[in-house]
Amino acid sequence: MKVHVVSKVDNNLHAVTRIDQSSHEQNILLGSSVRVQPLLITLSSNNLSYARGGNLLHWWDTYPVPAELPQPYNDQKSWGIVPAWGYGVVVESTTNITPGTILWGFWPTASMTVTLKLEPCEPRGFWSELSSLIDKDTLKRLSWISVFRPTWQTGYLLSRHTFTSNPTVRPPTHPLGINLPWTETDADISAAVVVSLAASSKTARSFAYHLLRRNAVKEGPVGLLQVSRRPELLESVPGKLGTDIPAKSMGYDQVGDSVEWIGELRPKKVVVVDFGGRGGALAQLIEGIRGHSVLTEVKTSIIQVYSADEITANRDSMKTMGKVQFNTSAVRDAIITHTTAKNFYDQAQILWDDWISVSHDIMPDVQLMVGHGVVGHEGIETGWSKLCQGMVGAGEGLVYIM
Repeated sequence: MKVHVVSKVDNNLHAVTRIDQSSHEQNILLGSSVRVQPLLITLSSNNLSYARGGNLLHWWDTYPVPAELPQPYNDQKSWGIVPAWGYGVVVESTTNITPGTILWGFWPTASMTVTLKLEPCEPRGFWSELSSLIDKDTLKRLSWISVFRPTWQTGYLLSRHTFTSNPTVRPPTHPLGINLPWTETDADISAAVVVSLAASSKTARSFAYHLLRRNAVKEGPVGLLQVSRRPELLESVPGKLGTDIPAKSMGYDQVGDSVEWIGELRPKKVVVVDFGGRGGALAQLIEGIRGHSVLTEVKTSIIQVYSADEITANRDSMKTMGKVQFNTSAVRDAIITHTTAKNFYDQAQILWDDWISVSHDIMPDVQLMVGHGVVGHEGIETGWSKLCQGMVGAGEGLVYIM
């Protein structure tokens, strides 16, 4: 079994090593547990964020490097396994989930099996019975879901819970998901213009979908400005979704001019959601807003969504510009604490099904790039190198059949 390991000091340094299957699986499976073989996983810039924020946010704790790995890769202080979203197949079980069942989840970037102890819960849509032979159409569907489900969830949580339009039913949730003050006023975007930076990224496009599904009069925002290297990819989406929210797409060279459009909408608030905008764009935008006669007194807030940048390197700009970091998993966990996992996933599934029905139409440029295994030109190791070098475009979805 092959394992992709990444240096915790320099994420550009990575390697593929091996682990003996018999020694790895020698322990008897305990009760209420399953042993799962990763089947299909996806890589994106989110995985770089998991690595670069691994110590701070404990991503390395998800799947620590096994002690059975050869030296030096078994050193948990120096090396880690980056987790990735996708599907795994149950190969052994002491639960009512039978072998052969396909599970959606967070898996190691490796061909080794993992053992999970399960707690009873019934969110629908997260496991299904499939035959051992997966046809081409099913594989394509699972690949599309793997690429978009994590990024879609970020947009869903931002729009529906952090910027809730119904605080009585869905209380406002702080972007960090922890017990910090986030009032109804903080969450209210009914009179706001929302600005999305790096708007052609998959996460940003998911967020835009959720915003454009809102009612302009009852929920807001009063406008959505999307700033992107490729604004032409975004221009037709509002019309396809039939939104009544004014929306505009611009390139980075038009950021200075965008302030005039924002001012024409007379917002009471400007909310900037930075998905990893090009250097200088955010500062230019904020400077323009502060210097505009109509917007001088308008409150401006900035949400920083995980990007491939070093989280620790962003701390200074967070302090000086008043950014608030967004933590998808922490927000989700905070919401589930106040409701139930079943209720959370049932509600999300309704909107997910709607998104799936329109996703190919509103993102025809996105292409699945299907690789195989851990090693080689088509494997995870090459995909990781491309991510580190910034060689994966917003229109590419990296998927690996394990």
